[in-house]
Amino acid sequence: MPYWLVFDIETIPDATLGRRWLGAKAGESDAGVRQAMLAARREETGHSDFLKPPFHQVVAIAAALIDETGDIRRLGPLGQASDAEAELVRHFFRIVEEVKPCLVGWNSAAFDLPTLIYRAMRHEIAVPLFYRIGEPYHSYRKRYDEALHLDLMDLLSGYGASARVSLEEAALLVNVPGKLGVDGHQVIELYEAGDLERIRHYCTHDVLTTTLVFAAYAYHRGWLTEETRDRLWLSARRWVWEGPEEVWAPFRAAWDRLRAREL
Repeated sequence: MPYWLVFDIETIPDATLGRRWLGAKAGESDAGVRQAMLAARREETGHSDFLKPPFHQVVAIAAALIDETGDIRRLGPLGQASDAEAELVRHFFRIVEEVKPCLVGWNSAAFDLPTLIYRAMRHEIAVPLFYRIGEPYHSYRKRYDEALHLDLMDLLSGYGASARVSLEEAALLVNVPGKLGVDGHQVIELYEAGDLERIRHYCTHDVLTTTLVFAAYAYHRGWLTEETRDRLWLSARRWVWEGPEEVWAPFRAAWDRLRAREL
């Protein structure tokens, strides 16, 4: 592939769909509806409050665009913090249709990509080229195919043949920073507090962690030479050390601590 696009999304429960689902009163706050949705899902499953993909409202998307030489051409959140969900979703599919990259994610086949498709449907966003890229033998929705979409979590487990691991566990394996003080369960709290920039930073950190896990797999797989893999790592370090302090300081400190332990 000429380009890989490593991506991640952050979401909150969609209060509008929640009102339709639960029949909540029109005057009930969005925050109240979101909590009611989580409680209803927990009761439904008996253990988990994680909602099905259509009920997730996308509040951030981040991506890393990697070229065939191993250079990271772009790394960061898409759009602006003020962008509505429809614009974020439209932005993502516009990149896919124009660049035609191989998509790389973590749990992206089960969650990120279907969520983006459901939300595009919700906002009446047509993306016909998304379904034509790679035809007739490959497509972004074909599960057992590494040509256009790599869900690293699914793929590395042998598509469920062995236990699936978390991104945090994969980060431990390749000795790179994982979660840095924020996890997915805190996104609702940050959103309610109006801290969208912190959500966007968290999403970007997960994208870089996924990128570094991908580098290890792609070298193992034979897609990257040792030189290209090292170039990708150096490119990642440049983004971290030369990027904005408010975005990269936590990742930089965590990566330094890991490197110090290796010495």
